Amino acid sequence: MIPRAARLHAFLHGLFEPGDMQLAREAFHETERLFRRHGLVSAEDRDRLIADIAGDIYETIIGVDEHFERHHVAEIVRVLFDHEEMFVLPDIDWSRRRSTSECWELRDTILVQRGLVEDYDERIEAIRKALANLFFVTAEASPPRDPGQAAGAAIRVATKRLDLMQGVPDLLDHLIGIVFADAVEKASLFPRVRKRLDRNLIAASGGNPADPATFKRMPKLPSKSDIADRRQLVGTYLGGTPLTRFFDGEIAFTIPETLRFEHHHIVAGTGHGKSQTLQYLIAHDLNAVERGEASVIVIDSQGDLINTIAGLKRFAPGEPLHERIVLIDPTDVEYPVSLNLFDVGIDRLASYPMLERERLTNSILELYDFVLGSLLDAGMTQKQSVIFRYVTRLMLHIPDATIHTLLELMEPGGDIKFAESIAKLTGTAKHFFETEFTSKEFEQTKRQVLRRLWGILENQTFERMFSHPRSKLDLYSEMNAGKVILINTAKDLLKENGTEIFGRFFIALIAQAAQERAVLPEHKRLPTFVYIDEAADYFDRNIGIILTQARKQKTGMILAHQYLGQLGPTLQDAFAANTSIKFAGGVSNKDARALAPMLASDPATIEAEPKGAFACSVRGLTKGAVSLAFPFGYVEVMEKMSRQESDLLKDRMRERYAVHYTEARPPEEREEVEDGVEKEDSDPPTDPEDDGQPMRWE
Repeated sequence: MIPRAARLHAFLHGLFEPGDMQLAREAFHETERLFRRHGLVSAEDRDRLIADIAGDIYETIIGVDEHFERHHVAEIVRVLFDHEEMFVLPDIDWSRRRSTSECWELRDTILVQRGLVEDYDERIEAIRKALANLFFVTAEASPPRDPGQAAGAAIRVATKRLDLMQGVPDLLDHLIGIVFADAVEKASLFPRVRKRLDRNLIAASGGNPADPATFKRMPKLPSKSDIADRRQLVGTYLGGTPLTRFFDGEIAFTIPETLRFEHHHIVAGTGHGKSQTLQYLIAHDLNAVERGEASVIVIDSQGDLINTIAGLKRFAPGEPLHERIVLIDPTDVEYPVSLNLFDVGIDRLASYPMLERERLTNSILELYDFVLGSLLDAGMTQKQSVIFRYVTRLMLHIPDATIHTLLELMEPGGDIKFAESIAKLTGTAKHFFETEFTSKEFEQTKRQVLRRLWGILENQTFERMFSHPRSKLDLYSEMNAGKVILINTAKDLLKENGTEIFGRFFIALIAQAAQERAVLPEHKRLPTFVYIDEAADYFDRNIGIILTQARKQKTGMILAHQYLGQLGPTLQDAFAANTSIKFAGGVSNKDARALAPMLASDPATIEAEPKGAFACSVRGLTKGAVSLAFPFGYVEVMEKMSRQESDLLKDRMRERYAVHYTEARPPEEREEVEDGVEKEDSDPPTDPEDDGQPMRWE
């Protein structure tokens, strides 16, 4: 007789319960038979099943999201199958003795597998549908990809898939809903995922995930969560499940070339990565210039961006872009660039048909409202502005007129001094100078202009650049030749007023050159991308006109600045209406609230963008804001010129676009022409030694 203690031990360890083990054996053999029946004998058979299901899903979603590669779909399906241990017969050592509880646990494991193959076709169909739904809602939240969009000077940014997802909170709602759908629960699919999601929901809703039975409230879904950071949101609700794999990997977000012509507005706070982003975009466009597919213009008032780009090895002698660079740098004070405020290609316009001449002339006059706007009082009326166009028209017809000519015209007796040129005008323009120019109403405007002119010309660097009868830079020709044109507006040297008019002058030249492209067949209008850092330094109410003219002629502007307060309400409206691509990051809460509707986003999403990343909206391409991240140091690691190569570039720029400062003399200091005979030309000046004294007019 077995002692009572031994009987208890035997019962606890199942020695007298052979039926439990037998039931487990029977369940296993039946399941094994069904596995063989459906061709699931080996691991390779299971792999084929996964591949078949993944292939069907891929074919279903390929028209919705081409970013999902076939191998990526297969990997997600495999991870989910492995997580749930689907279609895996356990490897059982039947010789090992097991307790009753162990037998029950083993049998339950076998029955789960048998459940998958008993109604095999129905279960496979349920699995296909559930997985297809998971992929489909994810694909719908992904940005579209059109292979044709990547042509030409399209911008492609390799970005994490999660950062490009649109409506992530709603997407998470859908994913959770699919896993808890009645059909999925009825088929007993994904029990481990459902258990973990249930715990995550309880934790996110303030409950105790370790004691689900005590949680009685309605769970807080992702769409109702206060979590703004999308990574944190995904981790909170999907953590511990294979569903996070739907957000893994990188994809290329493409901004098509055609949309870039509709202009680009970047708002980024100090230190957020605005300059690094501009460098990345410019470097991308340099490749298009190298292929002969674009021109690039960069306007920068700080100089750092210009110096970084100009120092690249690819501009050195013998390199692909050696003859493609134009560098306009006022800080080379010994050789000021030769510019003329009123040399806008009038001679070239004379070769065009009368209609084109008239249209372009009117365009020039309109643009000079912008160029000379900084010379006028902010309170100037519309009537005064229109009247001032007559002055511009006269300046364009005075031979070799310079900024000094404008000053002389505004001085008392200016109408007498230029009476000969005024007499050559016709119609209303001539009548204006005969009747209105010397009127009391216009005297105040002339005094305002004179004060501003004297203030600007006090800066000798500015005066030397704009004292030439002709510009050595023909921006229209350079733009059409596929050049990289770098313009340093040198705020530290020219100061605020000088930088403003210097920058406006070049922006007007760009807009005029773009407008002049209308005479060319469309296929000959080379795409041009104009980068303007600290754009608020230059623009006024005329920005809408300039952007409209540029857009029509394949000229896209990238306008960057730090905060919306730099733009008045009118300018903010103009930027919002005339730019199809918008980036925002590192902005204040106030700016985030103002920018949110422009980007089809919310303030929290914009504020949550980390350093170097931007909430991005592309009109006609994105349904809402997507997140784009740009690498730091992308240009800095590129090969640089040697000092010798840099000096050669400087010499070449001086020769082509500048003169020695001793040749840049104001009119009153130029040699007089006596008796109608000019003095013989002297030899070109030699560079004087730097004696440490201020540069002077000689």
